[in-house]
Amino acid sequence: MKAEVDLAGLAPYGLLQIDERRQVVAVNPEAQVMLGHSERAMLQRPLSEIVFHDSPLFGLIDRAIKLDCDVTAHGVSLSGPGFARRLVLDLRLRPTGHGNVLLALLNSSDHEVIDSPASVAAFGRILGHEVKNPLAGISGAAQLLLRQARDDQTALLDIIQGETKRIERLISRLSAFELFSSPRMGATNIHALLEKVISAESVAQGSRVAIVRLFDPSLPELEADEDHLHEAFQNILRNASEAAILRDAPAKVQIETAFETGFAIAPHLPAGRPRRSIRITIEDNGPGISEENRENMFNLFTSSKSGGRGLGLTVVSEIMTAHRGRIGVDSIPGRTRFSVYLPIIQRRET
Repeated sequence: MKAEVDLAGLAPYGLLQIDERRQVVAVNPEAQVMLGHSERAMLQRPLSEIVFHDSPLFGLIDRAIKLDCDVTAHGVSLSGPGFARRLVLDLRLRPTGHGNVLLALLNSSDHEVIDSPASVAAFGRILGHEVKNPLAGISGAAQLLLRQARDDQTALLDIIQGETKRIERLISRLSAFELFSSPRMGATNIHALLEKVISAESVAQGSRVAIVRLFDPSLPELEADEDHLHEAFQNILRNASEAAILRDAPAKVQIETAFETGFAIAPHLPAGRPRRSIRITIEDNGPGISEENRENMFNLFTSSKSGGRGLGLTVVSEIMTAHRGRIGVDSIPGRTRFSVYLPIIQRRET
């Protein structure tokens, strides 16, 4: 036990243990420095007396307990009565049972977030307000056009309306600080979802890319967050389409779905039985991804595109982790495959 305490004391980041009453029950020296309170001043005190109660931190604690898994957030603004200044930190929360949470505090490496005048939560609210207004105008215009649209225009206007509604839902959830690590699970038909993604991408790319479907119609429904999976597959398909266009050969993207018999996912299952999974592979005939880029492609703010922000594949990775899934990449010149593996969860009849 003494060795564990010593190791926590040497950690180069802050560590806090919070109990089910949201009181501090353990704190290491680094966290004391960060939060401006001694161990004696913090122990057995409510966290809301140390960090202002309107902080996004409390919502993250609730999510970690509800999901019973690690929750990570970058660039979270914290302030409190003992703080010399507002802090912007990267947080990692791990539930340890019975309502207890271990909280790691790290100085944020995202300087753009640190320099921003708004916290992550405030940014989400601003983003929601500024994006929803033009989306409402776009949706309304599409509705007016539908009244007098030709038959060949109806499908395109339906895509516009569907995409604006989906973006509105995502923005509303982000505005409430509901991250991609907090999926709302429901019955999801993977092929219906992929058809929506393909329809939108086909409109965006026109005739420049041929998209081929190899779907297994026998696949069952998934328990998944449809909006989140839509966002993930849209990112992967967009990258594949843009890569395929870079080659002189006719651009082609192939999407395949299948049962995956040789790949089992087994998170938190009784008796250690693995879940069966399905595989969704998106393959393009582009120039391929270098080994160096493959190693870093899921890291935040890493992009090989000119002007790219490197957010898309980070979002994909977070969504797959939240769905207990996996993602693999196999790339050579002329063929790149992104394979997503998602567990098949049997719904219980009530």
